Amino acid sequence: MDATLFPTAQPIAVVPQFPSSYTRGAQRIALPYLNRTVFISVDDILYLQGEGNYTFLYTRDRKRYLVSKTLKEFEKLLDATLFLRIHKSYIVNLGYVQQRICPKSRQVHLANGREIDISRRRVKDISRQLSQYWQQLYN
Repeated sequence: MDATLFPTAQPIAVVPQFPSSYTRGAQRIALPYLNRTVFISVDDILYLQGEGNYTFLYTRDRKRYLVSKTLKEFEKLLDATLFLRIHKSYIVNLGYVQQRICPKSRQVHLANGREIDISRRRVKDISRQLSQYWQQLYN
């Protein structure tokens, strides 16, 4: 068969958009993972998903880490100008948000194709904070 008929699937490039004032690679966090400690750059975290007393961290290299910390602990630890709690179960990295919020869908679209729901009560506040972030990004 001809190779041009069935092209190989290329992974989608997950590229963040950070303001020029932000220094990349400045902060790393240590995660206890499988009897060892893994250091992850904060810039590489796409989003965090809370499950009770545990949190899943999703990174741009498509890895998922399970950590025995709550989202509230991560919310205190991470930079509030870069990370935003959009739901009781989710914190997103604003550098990976791709589209503006549609009021009807109440979702954030990330660079990896994931769509995450936004809390009904906080839609206006979250859209305001996203607008401020994008103003920083393009000014």
